[in-house]
Amino acid sequence: MSTETDDTLRQIVDERAIERLLADYAERIDAKDPEGAAACFCEDGVGIYWQECIGPAAITERLTGILAGFHATSHHLSNIQIQLSGDTATALSYVYAFHRYAETLEPMHYWGRWVDELKRESGQWKFARREVIGVGSINPEGRDTADLNHPGHPGRLP
Repeated sequence: MSTETDDTLRQIVDERAIERLLADYAERIDAKDPEGAAACFCEDGVGIYWQECIGPAAITERLTGILAGFHATSHHLSNIQIQLSGDTATALSYVYAFHRYAETLEPMHYWGRWVDELKRESGQWKFARREVIGVGSINPEGRDTADLNHPGHPGRLP
C-alpha cells in the first residue's frame, strides 16, 4: 500500500476509535457506572462538569454525585467532528439526554455540546479534557432551566 493509503486508513481507524470512546462513555453514564465513565479519561484527565475535576478518582466522585439525582438517563450523540493531529485530537459533538429524576421519576430534557481534547495513552484513545457545555434543558414543569449566560457553541459568531 502507498503511504497515502496507510495514512487514510490510520485516520479512519483513529476516528472510529474516538467515536467508540464517545459511545462507550455515554453507555457507562446511562448504566449509572461513574467509575467506568471515568476510566475513559487519561490518568491526568480533566472533566469539566460545571466545575473542574482532575483525574479519574475526582471525575468518578463528581459523576457519582450527578448521577445520584437520576433514576435513568439516555444520551444521544450527533454531529461528531474529529480533528486528528498525531497522537492527539479534538472532538466536538452534540448531545441530547433524556433524564428521569430519582425522587419523582419526572422527565428532564438536556441539550448540549461535548468539547473534548483527546490523546492516545498506552495505545488507547482517552479524554485528556472533556467539557460539558449546556445549551438548554427543560424541567418537568416545562421551564427552560439553563443558565442563559452559557458559552454555547464553541466559535459561535455574535
